[in-house]
Amino acid sequence: MHHGDTQSSGMHSDMNQKQGQHHMNHGHHMNHGHHMGSACGEPAKLEEVTKTIHLDAADEMKFNFKQQLDISQGDVVKFVVTNTGKINHEFSIGNESEQEKHRAMMRNMPDMVHEDGNSITVKPGETKELIWKFHGDPKVVFACNIPGHSEAGMMHRMTVGE
Repeated sequence: MHHGDTQSSGMHSDMNQKQGQHHMNHGHHMNHGHHMGSACGEPAKLEEVTKTIHLDAADEMKFNFKQQLDISQGDVVKFVVTNTGKINHEFSIGNESEQEKHRAMMRNMPDMVHEDGNSITVKPGETKELIWKFHGDPKVVFACNIPGHSEAGMMHRMTVGE
């Protein structure tokens, strides 16, 4: 009986250790997701907005932009994203390699709702805003990194003007 006790307490401490480890990894991951900026710029505040662009995220795997994407370095753009479809979509801003990393992460963790400074997840019928200041890498990719979506065409490349 006494032997059983020590075993279970040993198991318990092992479990705690594992949880602690898992928690640490998770913490690291959260920090990784929250490096707020990107090579293409950084999140900005409402009072800094210089232009607003409305777009729909549609189940045809397209972003339908309602305004001309006339964006220059230093512009602060408020993107107003409406999901007109029946499934979740994401609107994410970054350069090509950032979007590739983000996509790989979403494939590995399909249940994770990924929201940080450069991306929003929009549920069916919902409208959300993302405010972004463009500076740095002019080759910008807007993408939905929900697995399969950008591959089906839900991405838009543009070059930010000088």
